[in-house]
Amino acid sequence: VVLGIGGSGKSLVLRRLLALHKTANLDPHVDADVVPSVGVDINTFPIDKNRNMVCKEVGGAMMPLWPMYLKDCAGIVYVVDASDSFQLGASAAALRHILSLPAIRGKPVLLVLNKSDAPCLVSMEDLEATFDIDSLREETGDTMVVIKTSALSGENIAKVLGWMKSIYRLV
Repeated sequence: VVLGIGGSGKSLVLRRLLALHKTANLDPHVDADVVPSVGVDINTFPIDKNRNMVCKEVGGAMMPLWPMYLKDCAGIVYVVDASDSFQLGASAAALRHILSLPAIRGKPVLLVLNKSDAPCLVSMEDLEATFDIDSLREETGDTMVVIKTSALSGENIAKVLGWMKSIYRLV
């Protein structure tokens, strides 16, 4: 399941992941014009000859319904706009709420700090403090990974895809 508050870049991250998966090209052309997700977008990635990974992007506007999508998920990819200092507190609170739900306990979590190429990027120190990453790692039993990305440039998108495939293989 891919979650994050509105404007975090979930759709572009997924678009970049799909392009990378289909072409194996680290820098495929991806249309960066996206509209806010309304509802749920479902994407499928083949893992091997016999299995597919189904990835559900649940729009930020559907935050009250996010818990419904957690029960059967293998893990969570939580996308944050690391350049929007005004939304970081709300994003951190939403992530903490999700991680407190029984349906997600013990499941792997990827915290994607997106828009790392933005000129007004929030410092890593401030991001770590706002999200209290050390305590989140303790609370999740060390199942949380943090990756800084730029969905626009494709920076570290291959790492996100690798993480997704690795946790899916664990299921």
